[in-house]
Amino acid sequence: MSRTVIITGASRGLGLSLTRRFLQAGDRVFGISKTQQYWKSALATIPDHKNLSFHVLDLTKESQVLKFVRIFKVKASRIDILINNAGYGGRLMRTEDHSLNEFERHLSVNLISAFLMCKYFIPIFRSQKQGMILNISSMAGKRAVPNLAGYSVSKFGILALTQAIAKENTDVDLKCVTVCPGGMNTQMRSDLFGEEDAVKQQSTDFVADKIIKIADGEIPLASGSDIVIRHNKITAVEVPPNS
Repeated sequence: MSRTVIITGASRGLGLSLTRRFLQAGDRVFGISKTQQYWKSALATIPDHKNLSFHVLDLTKESQVLKFVRIFKVKASRIDILINNAGYGGRLMRTEDHSLNEFERHLSVNLISAFLMCKYFIPIFRSQKQGMILNISSMAGKRAVPNLAGYSVSKFGILALTQAIAKENTDVDLKCVTVCPGGMNTQMRSDLFGEEDAVKQQSTDFVADKIIKIADGEIPLASGSDIVIRHNKITAVEVPPNS
């Protein structure tokens, strides 16, 4: 049976790789991006996109998230999987050189966006009594990276959000898991560390394939867990205490 999947940050990088794979599996995908800038190039990589709808949405704005929830309820009868993947990398700088605005942007794009999507879709999941939330963090959410304090803090926060949601929803079949990829060959990586570094990293397709296996249950994870995917392999799975 086909599933209904929401993917944020869907027009490039890991989000686009996930979008392609869910569509190939016959699922219906609601892809969210902040602008239409990459839609044309994204669609060019998807041979059959009849089950895909793209939506422009600033996930840091509660009013826009609420508007999307209303649109979604009209267009779909249920949600099976929510993937909070939207992210902002910024640029390398020491902690004391961060402006408050820059630090807050990391928190808004990387953490508050996921919180808002979870806040307004958890009631739908609970009414269905089942579903899955996959929150995309980073190795920087497991081990802080120097000169990326804002990014690291926001990605650590994703793990806490996942664990809280998992522990609050043990009465229904709602699984919430954090995925922590190591370096990936993305434009964000290239912008931060250069193209020569980026091309040495694992592909977004490899990470997406592992995420699909999590969604399909081929990689079984307890709710609240986090999984690290780096150097083209799964290197760690951790279950939170008292889960």
